[in-house]
Amino acid sequence: MPPTMDPADVTALRMHSHALWSPLPASAGGIVGHFTAMQAQEYPYALWATAQRRQAGSERNGAADLADAVDRGEILRTHVLRPTWHFLAPADARWLLGLTAPHVHRSNTAYYAKFGLDGAVLSQVHRVLAAELAGGRHRTRSQLQEALAAAGIEASGIRLSYALMHAELEQLIISGASQGKQRSHALFEERVPSGAPVDRDEALKRLAERYLATRGAATVKDFAVWSGLPMADARSGVAAAVEDSPGRFELREVQGLQLWCVGQALSLPAPPAPRVDLAQCYDEYVMSYFESKHLLFTPARLRVEPGATFYHPVLIDGLMAATWKHVPAASVARVQLAPLRALGRQERLAVEAAAAQFGAFWGLPATVEWF
Repeated sequence: MPPTMDPADVTALRMHSHALWSPLPASAGGIVGHFTAMQAQEYPYALWATAQRRQAGSERNGAADLADAVDRGEILRTHVLRPTWHFLAPADARWLLGLTAPHVHRSNTAYYAKFGLDGAVLSQVHRVLAAELAGGRHRTRSQLQEALAAAGIEASGIRLSYALMHAELEQLIISGASQGKQRSHALFEERVPSGAPVDRDEALKRLAERYLATRGAATVKDFAVWSGLPMADARSGVAAAVEDSPGRFELREVQGLQLWCVGQALSLPAPPAPRVDLAQCYDEYVMSYFESKHLLFTPARLRVEPGATFYHPVLIDGLMAATWKHVPAASVARVQLAPLRALGRQERLAVEAAAAQFGAFWGLPATVEWF
């Protein structure tokens, strides 16, 4: 049996692995590349999640700076791993889509059928998109919808979403530069560098190795759910990653679960308490786990009935202790907070300081409203 590990040590290890307690001296694109894929369903808050992982002073790190990195193509946004949006680095787009797109297509099969997106229709959609985006043109969703309509293809609402997702998974289109407040698409070949083909076994090993290095401590099933891959593939990838780097990954048992960890990171300490991180609802710290996700919650014996329940988690010393919501306004970042357990004075002050950092990300003062 592997050595046992305390849940508190799992929390510390994960918070360092996720660069929330050990931010990296990297560019915005370097952060995304380090994590391979970062869920970006909520675009503005995905920018915030990227900024949180960057070392202070490494470069400008406000919302506009991160959005500019996306517009330049330093960070790309597309559907990968699972049928949801992710940030990824250009160098990872080809092999990662090659590995996971078939599984996403299978997940989408019933929806393609429901919305009449058969092979003939999708081929026509692809031709229209290729022509509309040729020559470096970047087009918004509504502009692409108009182009499809002009070609006699009705595509709106969810039908359009699945038609565009199919084109993304087939490496025809990917994110382009923003047009005002609207996101856009561009041709994949014009935003993604060419690269040597990566065979499936190598891609599995690469993805598993990067996952364990940046999300450990984690189980094989955690990796399977995060990656969208079948358990057999997940086991194969983890086994190959462990074998390829002897001694790098170590197995630990926590509450009956077997978690893979980066051995040299096992002794990293927690920062002085209370340490507060305002995570977004789809933060990788939240989304990277399934079987062991319960380890990020405050123990049940300490929980109280919340005065409200908001969208995003407040992490205090790495555990979810409150929820928060951002209420956008022109001149201030309004942050609403609802504790999930009793918070002491120092903890509340630390939460308010974290809210001020979130406001600074938007270039605004922050106000805090407690519920």
